[in-house]
Amino acid sequence: MQEWKISAAHVIVGGLAFATLWVLLTTDNTQTYLRISAVSLLSIALFATRLLPEIVTAIGCFLAFIALAVVPNDVIFSGFSSGGFWLMFSGLIIGTAISTTGLGMQIALRIFQRTGDSYVKAALLLILSGMGLGLLIPSTLPRIIIMMPIAVSLSKTMGYATDSRGHIGLALSAAVATLLPTYAVLTANLPTIIQIGAVETLYGIRPSYAQYFIEQWPINAVRALTLIVLMVPFANSRADQASELEKPSPFTPVQIRLLLLLAFAIALWATDGLHGISPAWIALTLAGVLLVPAFNILEPSAMKTKIDMSPLFFLAAVFAISAVAQHSGLAQTVADSMIPYLHLGKGGGLRDLYAITGMSALLSHLTTAPAAPAILAPLASTTANFTGWSIEAVSMSQIIGIATPLLPYQAPPLIIAMVMAQIPAAALTRVCCILAFSGAAIGLPVTYIWWAYLGVFG
Repeated sequence: MQEWKISAAHVIVGGLAFATLWVLLTTDNTQTYLRISAVSLLSIALFATRLLPEIVTAIGCFLAFIALAVVPNDVIFSGFSSGGFWLMFSGLIIGTAISTTGLGMQIALRIFQRTGDSYVKAALLLILSGMGLGLLIPSTLPRIIIMMPIAVSLSKTMGYATDSRGHIGLALSAAVATLLPTYAVLTANLPTIIQIGAVETLYGIRPSYAQYFIEQWPINAVRALTLIVLMVPFANSRADQASELEKPSPFTPVQIRLLLLLAFAIALWATDGLHGISPAWIALTLAGVLLVPAFNILEPSAMKTKIDMSPLFFLAAVFAISAVAQHSGLAQTVADSMIPYLHLGKGGGLRDLYAITGMSALLSHLTTAPAAPAILAPLASTTANFTGWSIEAVSMSQIIGIATPLLPYQAPPLIIAMVMAQIPAAALTRVCCILAFSGAAIGLPVTYIWWAYLGVFG
């Protein structure tokens, strides 16, 4: 099956590459939209399938847009100046510091040492810990890398075999809680960072950390509660006598310094509505402090040996696709042909919310969540015109759709969690589908009422 998927991806991308080359060779500069669309679709397909390293695709995307010469270079490279780019840059450094110093493991062990042999208690603490790390680490992948080995170790210590329901339940609890409910936190996930960064680049709109949380908490509270209800039935009898959990060691001076710096940064993130400092600049300041040799938190060579910067070029390229589409007028043209089919503004606000989130979820499955904002952000303005909503409300609705995976492949962190903890794809898919259904049946109506009360729609 895996070979078929790889072969299919090669065929699809190869077809798009041939079509792109044909368009570029047979059209002229008067057919700007067609040429931009071809380059954009091929870039998104390559990002989604990862047939080439992301940095190769990103460089190719930049060069193709420069060669087309349809927008100024400062538009193509505008992503490098956005807050989302620097938030991701900072997140890579902060996540590396937490992992290499052992702070994440020590925090988790202190939480887990009280679970004993209770599956329900262990699952609840894994869920709460995964959600809590969303406040500490502004990137999902480092959180997954921290949480999954702990979940596997806890499962083994409690006596669960790798293929048992207990192991699957604990691993699912850690994986899903580390990603989906944390979409309530502005700094927690790459798709949110990309979407907010793209909206800031295109429209000059940037919600505060606290404002974003207030608007996104209903749908994510439903996800968290549904996950808790789902995980309890996974408990089963253990094959072996449970042993005591590994005991944490005292915090080292380095870990204490890092913990204090993180606590200070979290306090600033949570109160940015008061001081007005962007979460990106707070994170960048913290990253700079962590790299100061005197603090002895990261090695002087960490930027060379421990931190992979290639995801940053992927991020900048996604911003470039959005910016080029917006600046050239392509986004408006696509919106004019696509949005009317949703019949927005004709069936009530709740129906519009379902339509926007549904379209966003569909597009995110065609591209994967991190690439979806490249298509969705440029459509926010026209969608707002049809609904009569604010651009902020449309963008927040799009984020809900992006954060609703029906299939695990849509969210790369879930794929990594499956591999690390040997989670069956069928089990993870079922959980994703149930969470999506509960979000649609309960979360969206509650969110609509909440947003109407807050006046989000404008």
